[in-house]
Amino acid sequence: MADFETDIPDLGEIDVPTGLDDLLSESTRKKQVVGSWGFHSNLNFTKMSTEETNVWFFEQVFNFLRAFFGLVVPDHMEVITYNAVKQIKKENLNPMTFLDELMLVMKNLNEPLWVIRLHLNLVGFLRTDWDPDNLVRFQIQEPANFVVWGGPDENGFQTFSISYALFSNQKLKGEDSLLWSINQPLLEKAMKKWEKQSGHRIEVVRGNSKDLNLYQHGFKEPAPTGAKPFGTTQQPEEPSEDKIPDLDDLDI
Repeated sequence: MADFETDIPDLGEIDVPTGLDDLLSESTRKKQVVGSWGFHSNLNFTKMSTEETNVWFFEQVFNFLRAFFGLVVPDHMEVITYNAVKQIKKENLNPMTFLDELMLVMKNLNEPLWVIRLHLNLVGFLRTDWDPDNLVRFQIQEPANFVVWGGPDENGFQTFSISYALFSNQKLKGEDSLLWSINQPLLEKAMKKWEKQSGHRIEVVRGNSKDLNLYQHGFKEPAPTGAKPFGTTQQPEEPSEDKIPDLDDLDI
């Protein structure tokens, strides 16, 4: 394991959503349009020790990152123990040593975990006019989170939320291929791996915009450019089924 600083500071109040409704409302307040996919773990945490609870949290993070390897990169994380006794934030994470960082944080905790939230950078793909047969891989900073909740008064829930930017009908410099047509199959593959790794089927599919057509494994069709979130007073409805550049900054 890498040699890290062992003094983990308590940063005081960290505004971490305590449920999916809060997570989507937060995105709406920030005027971000996201889709979210998740499932209940159906555990009885009252029968689990602190060590067992925290190992479970680590396993969920491991399963997710393994399934989405190559598509997401951890940027920073927020960790909160039960009843917010301890709140920790780690920034500028190194993807190669991230799990070591998380293990170190957990090693210094005496309380059971309540929330782990990962803020993620996305790895997307596009085609260029001059070489349309080869995909160009790039990393962008778009709203993307993986959150795990659990505790004595919960049964465990985890969700992955992501911006629609790589799954829209946007075209770049006259390119005929939609971003959605390139990135959605990769997202679907990762979602299915996540189900296999976790042993749970994605059962909760939500978004915070009527412009998103979502299904169990991603975006059913391209979202329109300029999709808008619901108003802050309207609850999202459940659908049927370095400087890292923003997508708009790319000059392809």
